[in-house]
Parts: sequence; structure tokens; C-alpha cells
Amino acid sequence: MNWSTELQRASHAATKAATLLMTSFASDAGIDHARGHDIKTRADVAAEACIKECLAPSNIPMLAEETCGECDADTTGLHWLVDPLDGTMNFVRGLPVCAVSVALWEGNRPILGAVYDLWRHQLYTGCCGQGAWCDGEPIHVSSIPDRGQAILATGFPTDRDYGHAALEQFIHRIQAFKKIRMLGSATLSLVFVANGTFDAYFEEDIMLWDVAAGLALVAAAGGEIEVQAGSFKHAVTATATNGIFSI
Repeated sequence: MNWSTELQRASHAATKAATLLMTSFASDAGIDHARGHDIKTRADVAAEACIKECLAPSNIPMLAEETCGECDADTTGLHWLVDPLDGTMNFVRGLPVCAVSVALWEGNRPILGAVYDLWRHQLYTGCCGQGAWCDGEPIHVSSIPDRGQAILATGFPTDRDYGHAALEQFIHRIQAFKKIRMLGSATLSLVFVANGTFDAYFEEDIMLWDVAAGLALVAAAGGEIEVQAGSFKHAVTATATNGIFSI
């Protein structure tokens, strides 16, 4: 199926939201609250409203971070998955690792994704079965053959289990890799798997909208992905590799 219209729509939405974030909120994100490991800003809300307006003509339901509690999207069919600002804490602190993420999924299968890297001003797009691109230039996953030579991207999402047993299991899973990277942005971590900078990604109890576009990009760039249900609603354990080795 030709998804070009939806990919253009997702790309436009991500780019427009990125422009809004950098012109209106780069110097003051407008923190609403910062409780526990979480932080919410007016920048997130404004960017989500911008994306929602751009995607509305598609008549496809949307599940997004800021309004997930208000959404009755049928996630068994086609639906948008949106993270208007992935890496909010980085954005607030001026750390240049954050992005806008827009994805189209059908059920539990990614169709396409668009990710706009805010500080590098780069648009990553991908459509499963058709390819992935950075500003129109093709990107591909790496050719690293095994974990002992590979870079793994991971993270500790807001609501993950920080108990001793869970962390011990986490360490056991990642210790075979050559290097570990935590960027504070799941979306960009997956972008860097898609373009071959990293070789794998793994994160437990991450919200689906945080990884939806990035997973689509990895799959479109020739990698392999796996998504398993997490410990609570809309949370998943997400795995992505270059397709040569497994985690």
C-alpha cells in the first residue's frame, strides 16, 4: 500500500511542532510540574496541539502522550502515536538531545514514522518495506556482527521498576555489549540504531508513543524490532537491533 500521503502528513506535523518548540519555548519550556522522575511542560502541550491539528484531516485516531487519558483511540486498527517532545528534561536543561516523534501503526505493527531532531534540524522518515531517510538521504542499520562489538542504547523510563531484582536482571541483560549509551531520548536512541550509529536498543516499561516512530524507522532501515506488553497500560518492553544479532 502507498502510504506517501500519511508520511508527508507525519513529516509536516513533526516539522511544524519542532519549529514551534524552538521559536516559542527554547528559552523557557514552561514547567507545569516536576514530580518524582517525571516532568511536564507547556511546551509539550503546545506541540501536541500543533501535531493534532496537522493530523486531523487524516481522520485517523491519535494516541498521544499529553492527552492519553482523554483518548479512546481504537488501537487495533490504524492509529497515530505521538510524542510531541521526547527528551523533555533535556530540552528544559538545554541539552541538545530531544525530538518530535510521529508514527502511524496498525494494531501492534508499525507502518511509518517521522522524527525531527530539534537541535540538528534533521528530519528522519521511514516507511516499513520502503526504506528510511534523513532529510531525503537513505539510512541503514549497522553491520556489526555481535554484541561484544556493539553499542546498546537504553534508558530508565519514568515508571520503571527500580527494585534490586529488576536492576540486577537489567545489568545481566546489557553487560555483554561493548558500550552502553543513555541519551534521555528513546526516539533519538532508535534513530541512531536506524542510521547505524548504534547497533541495538532495549528499554523496559517505556511508553509506546516514546518509541513508536523510532521503531518504525529501525524496521524501515533494515533492522529487527520486538514489542512486548509492559507492566501497565500503553507501556512496552521495546527491543531493536540491526538484525544480525539478538539481545
